[in-house]
Amino acid sequence: MRALRKKRDRSNVFVGFMFLGMGLGWLLGHLAAGLFIGMGLGFIAQAFLEEKGADERAEPEEPEIPEREPAEAAPTAPAHEAGTPPVAEAHADRPDVDAVWARIAAHQGETFHLLKGQPFTYRVEGHAVVPSTAKVRIQKSQFAKALGAVPFEKVADVPKDVFGPSYVYAILMDERIRDDW
Repeated sequence: MRALRKKRDRSNVFVGFMFLGMGLGWLLGHLAAGLFIGMGLGFIAQAFLEEKGADERAEPEEPEIPEREPAEAAPTAPAHEAGTPPVAEAHADRPDVDAVWARIAAHQGETFHLLKGQPFTYRVEGHAVVPSTAKVRIQKSQFAKALGAVPFEKVADVPKDVFGPSYVYAILMDERIRDDW
């Protein structure tokens, strides 16, 4: 609903500039010129607002947030003191996200291949992977989500709520990154 309202507001900007130009053109005796100038300014303003909206919709930088523990498993003080999060106890069969992330970071700049063979490299910026062949940032949390479902046989096996599934698949299923899945 909120996205629909923002889209409507952006289209209202165009119409507003169009009427403003038409009014100024009428006032100055050059209706057609004013209308075209207003429409041009409206298109520019609308494009600027859509670009700003796309930036807001892009996946934000996000700190690593540990998953919630099951209600019945209460964390114990020694686990926290040892630096082991309670999540690791709850998901003992799940690959360690930090260990996998360390391997991902260690192999940045190397050539990987999408399932259909397209080569790409990536760089790690903070908690995000930036592929060379797409204008996206895939957050570490997306890899953490995907690790709950490894191994994958095909890209469609990557959970539907994971952003950048082709790249996540290519990276996680590569022999350099895989562990024992």
